[in-house]
Amino acid sequence: MAKLENKTKENPKLEQNRLSDGRISLYLEYYLGREEKPVLDENGNQVYYESGKMQGKPKFAIKHHR
Repeated sequence: MAKLENKTKENPKLEQNRLSDGRISLYLEYYLGREEKPVLDENGNQVYYESGKMQGKPKFAIKHHR
């Protein structure tokens, strides 16, 4: 069986997993959005990236709702 191609953004999205006995399990994944919360230090101040391409930008904790 061919692998499913996910080229378009669809909601719900058809996903597949290969089981340990060789069969393929199909399921639908719904994406309901996400929630962003700022990362705070022990004093309650916003935490910023210290290195890399995001240096100087604030950090956020992201929770995806599926």
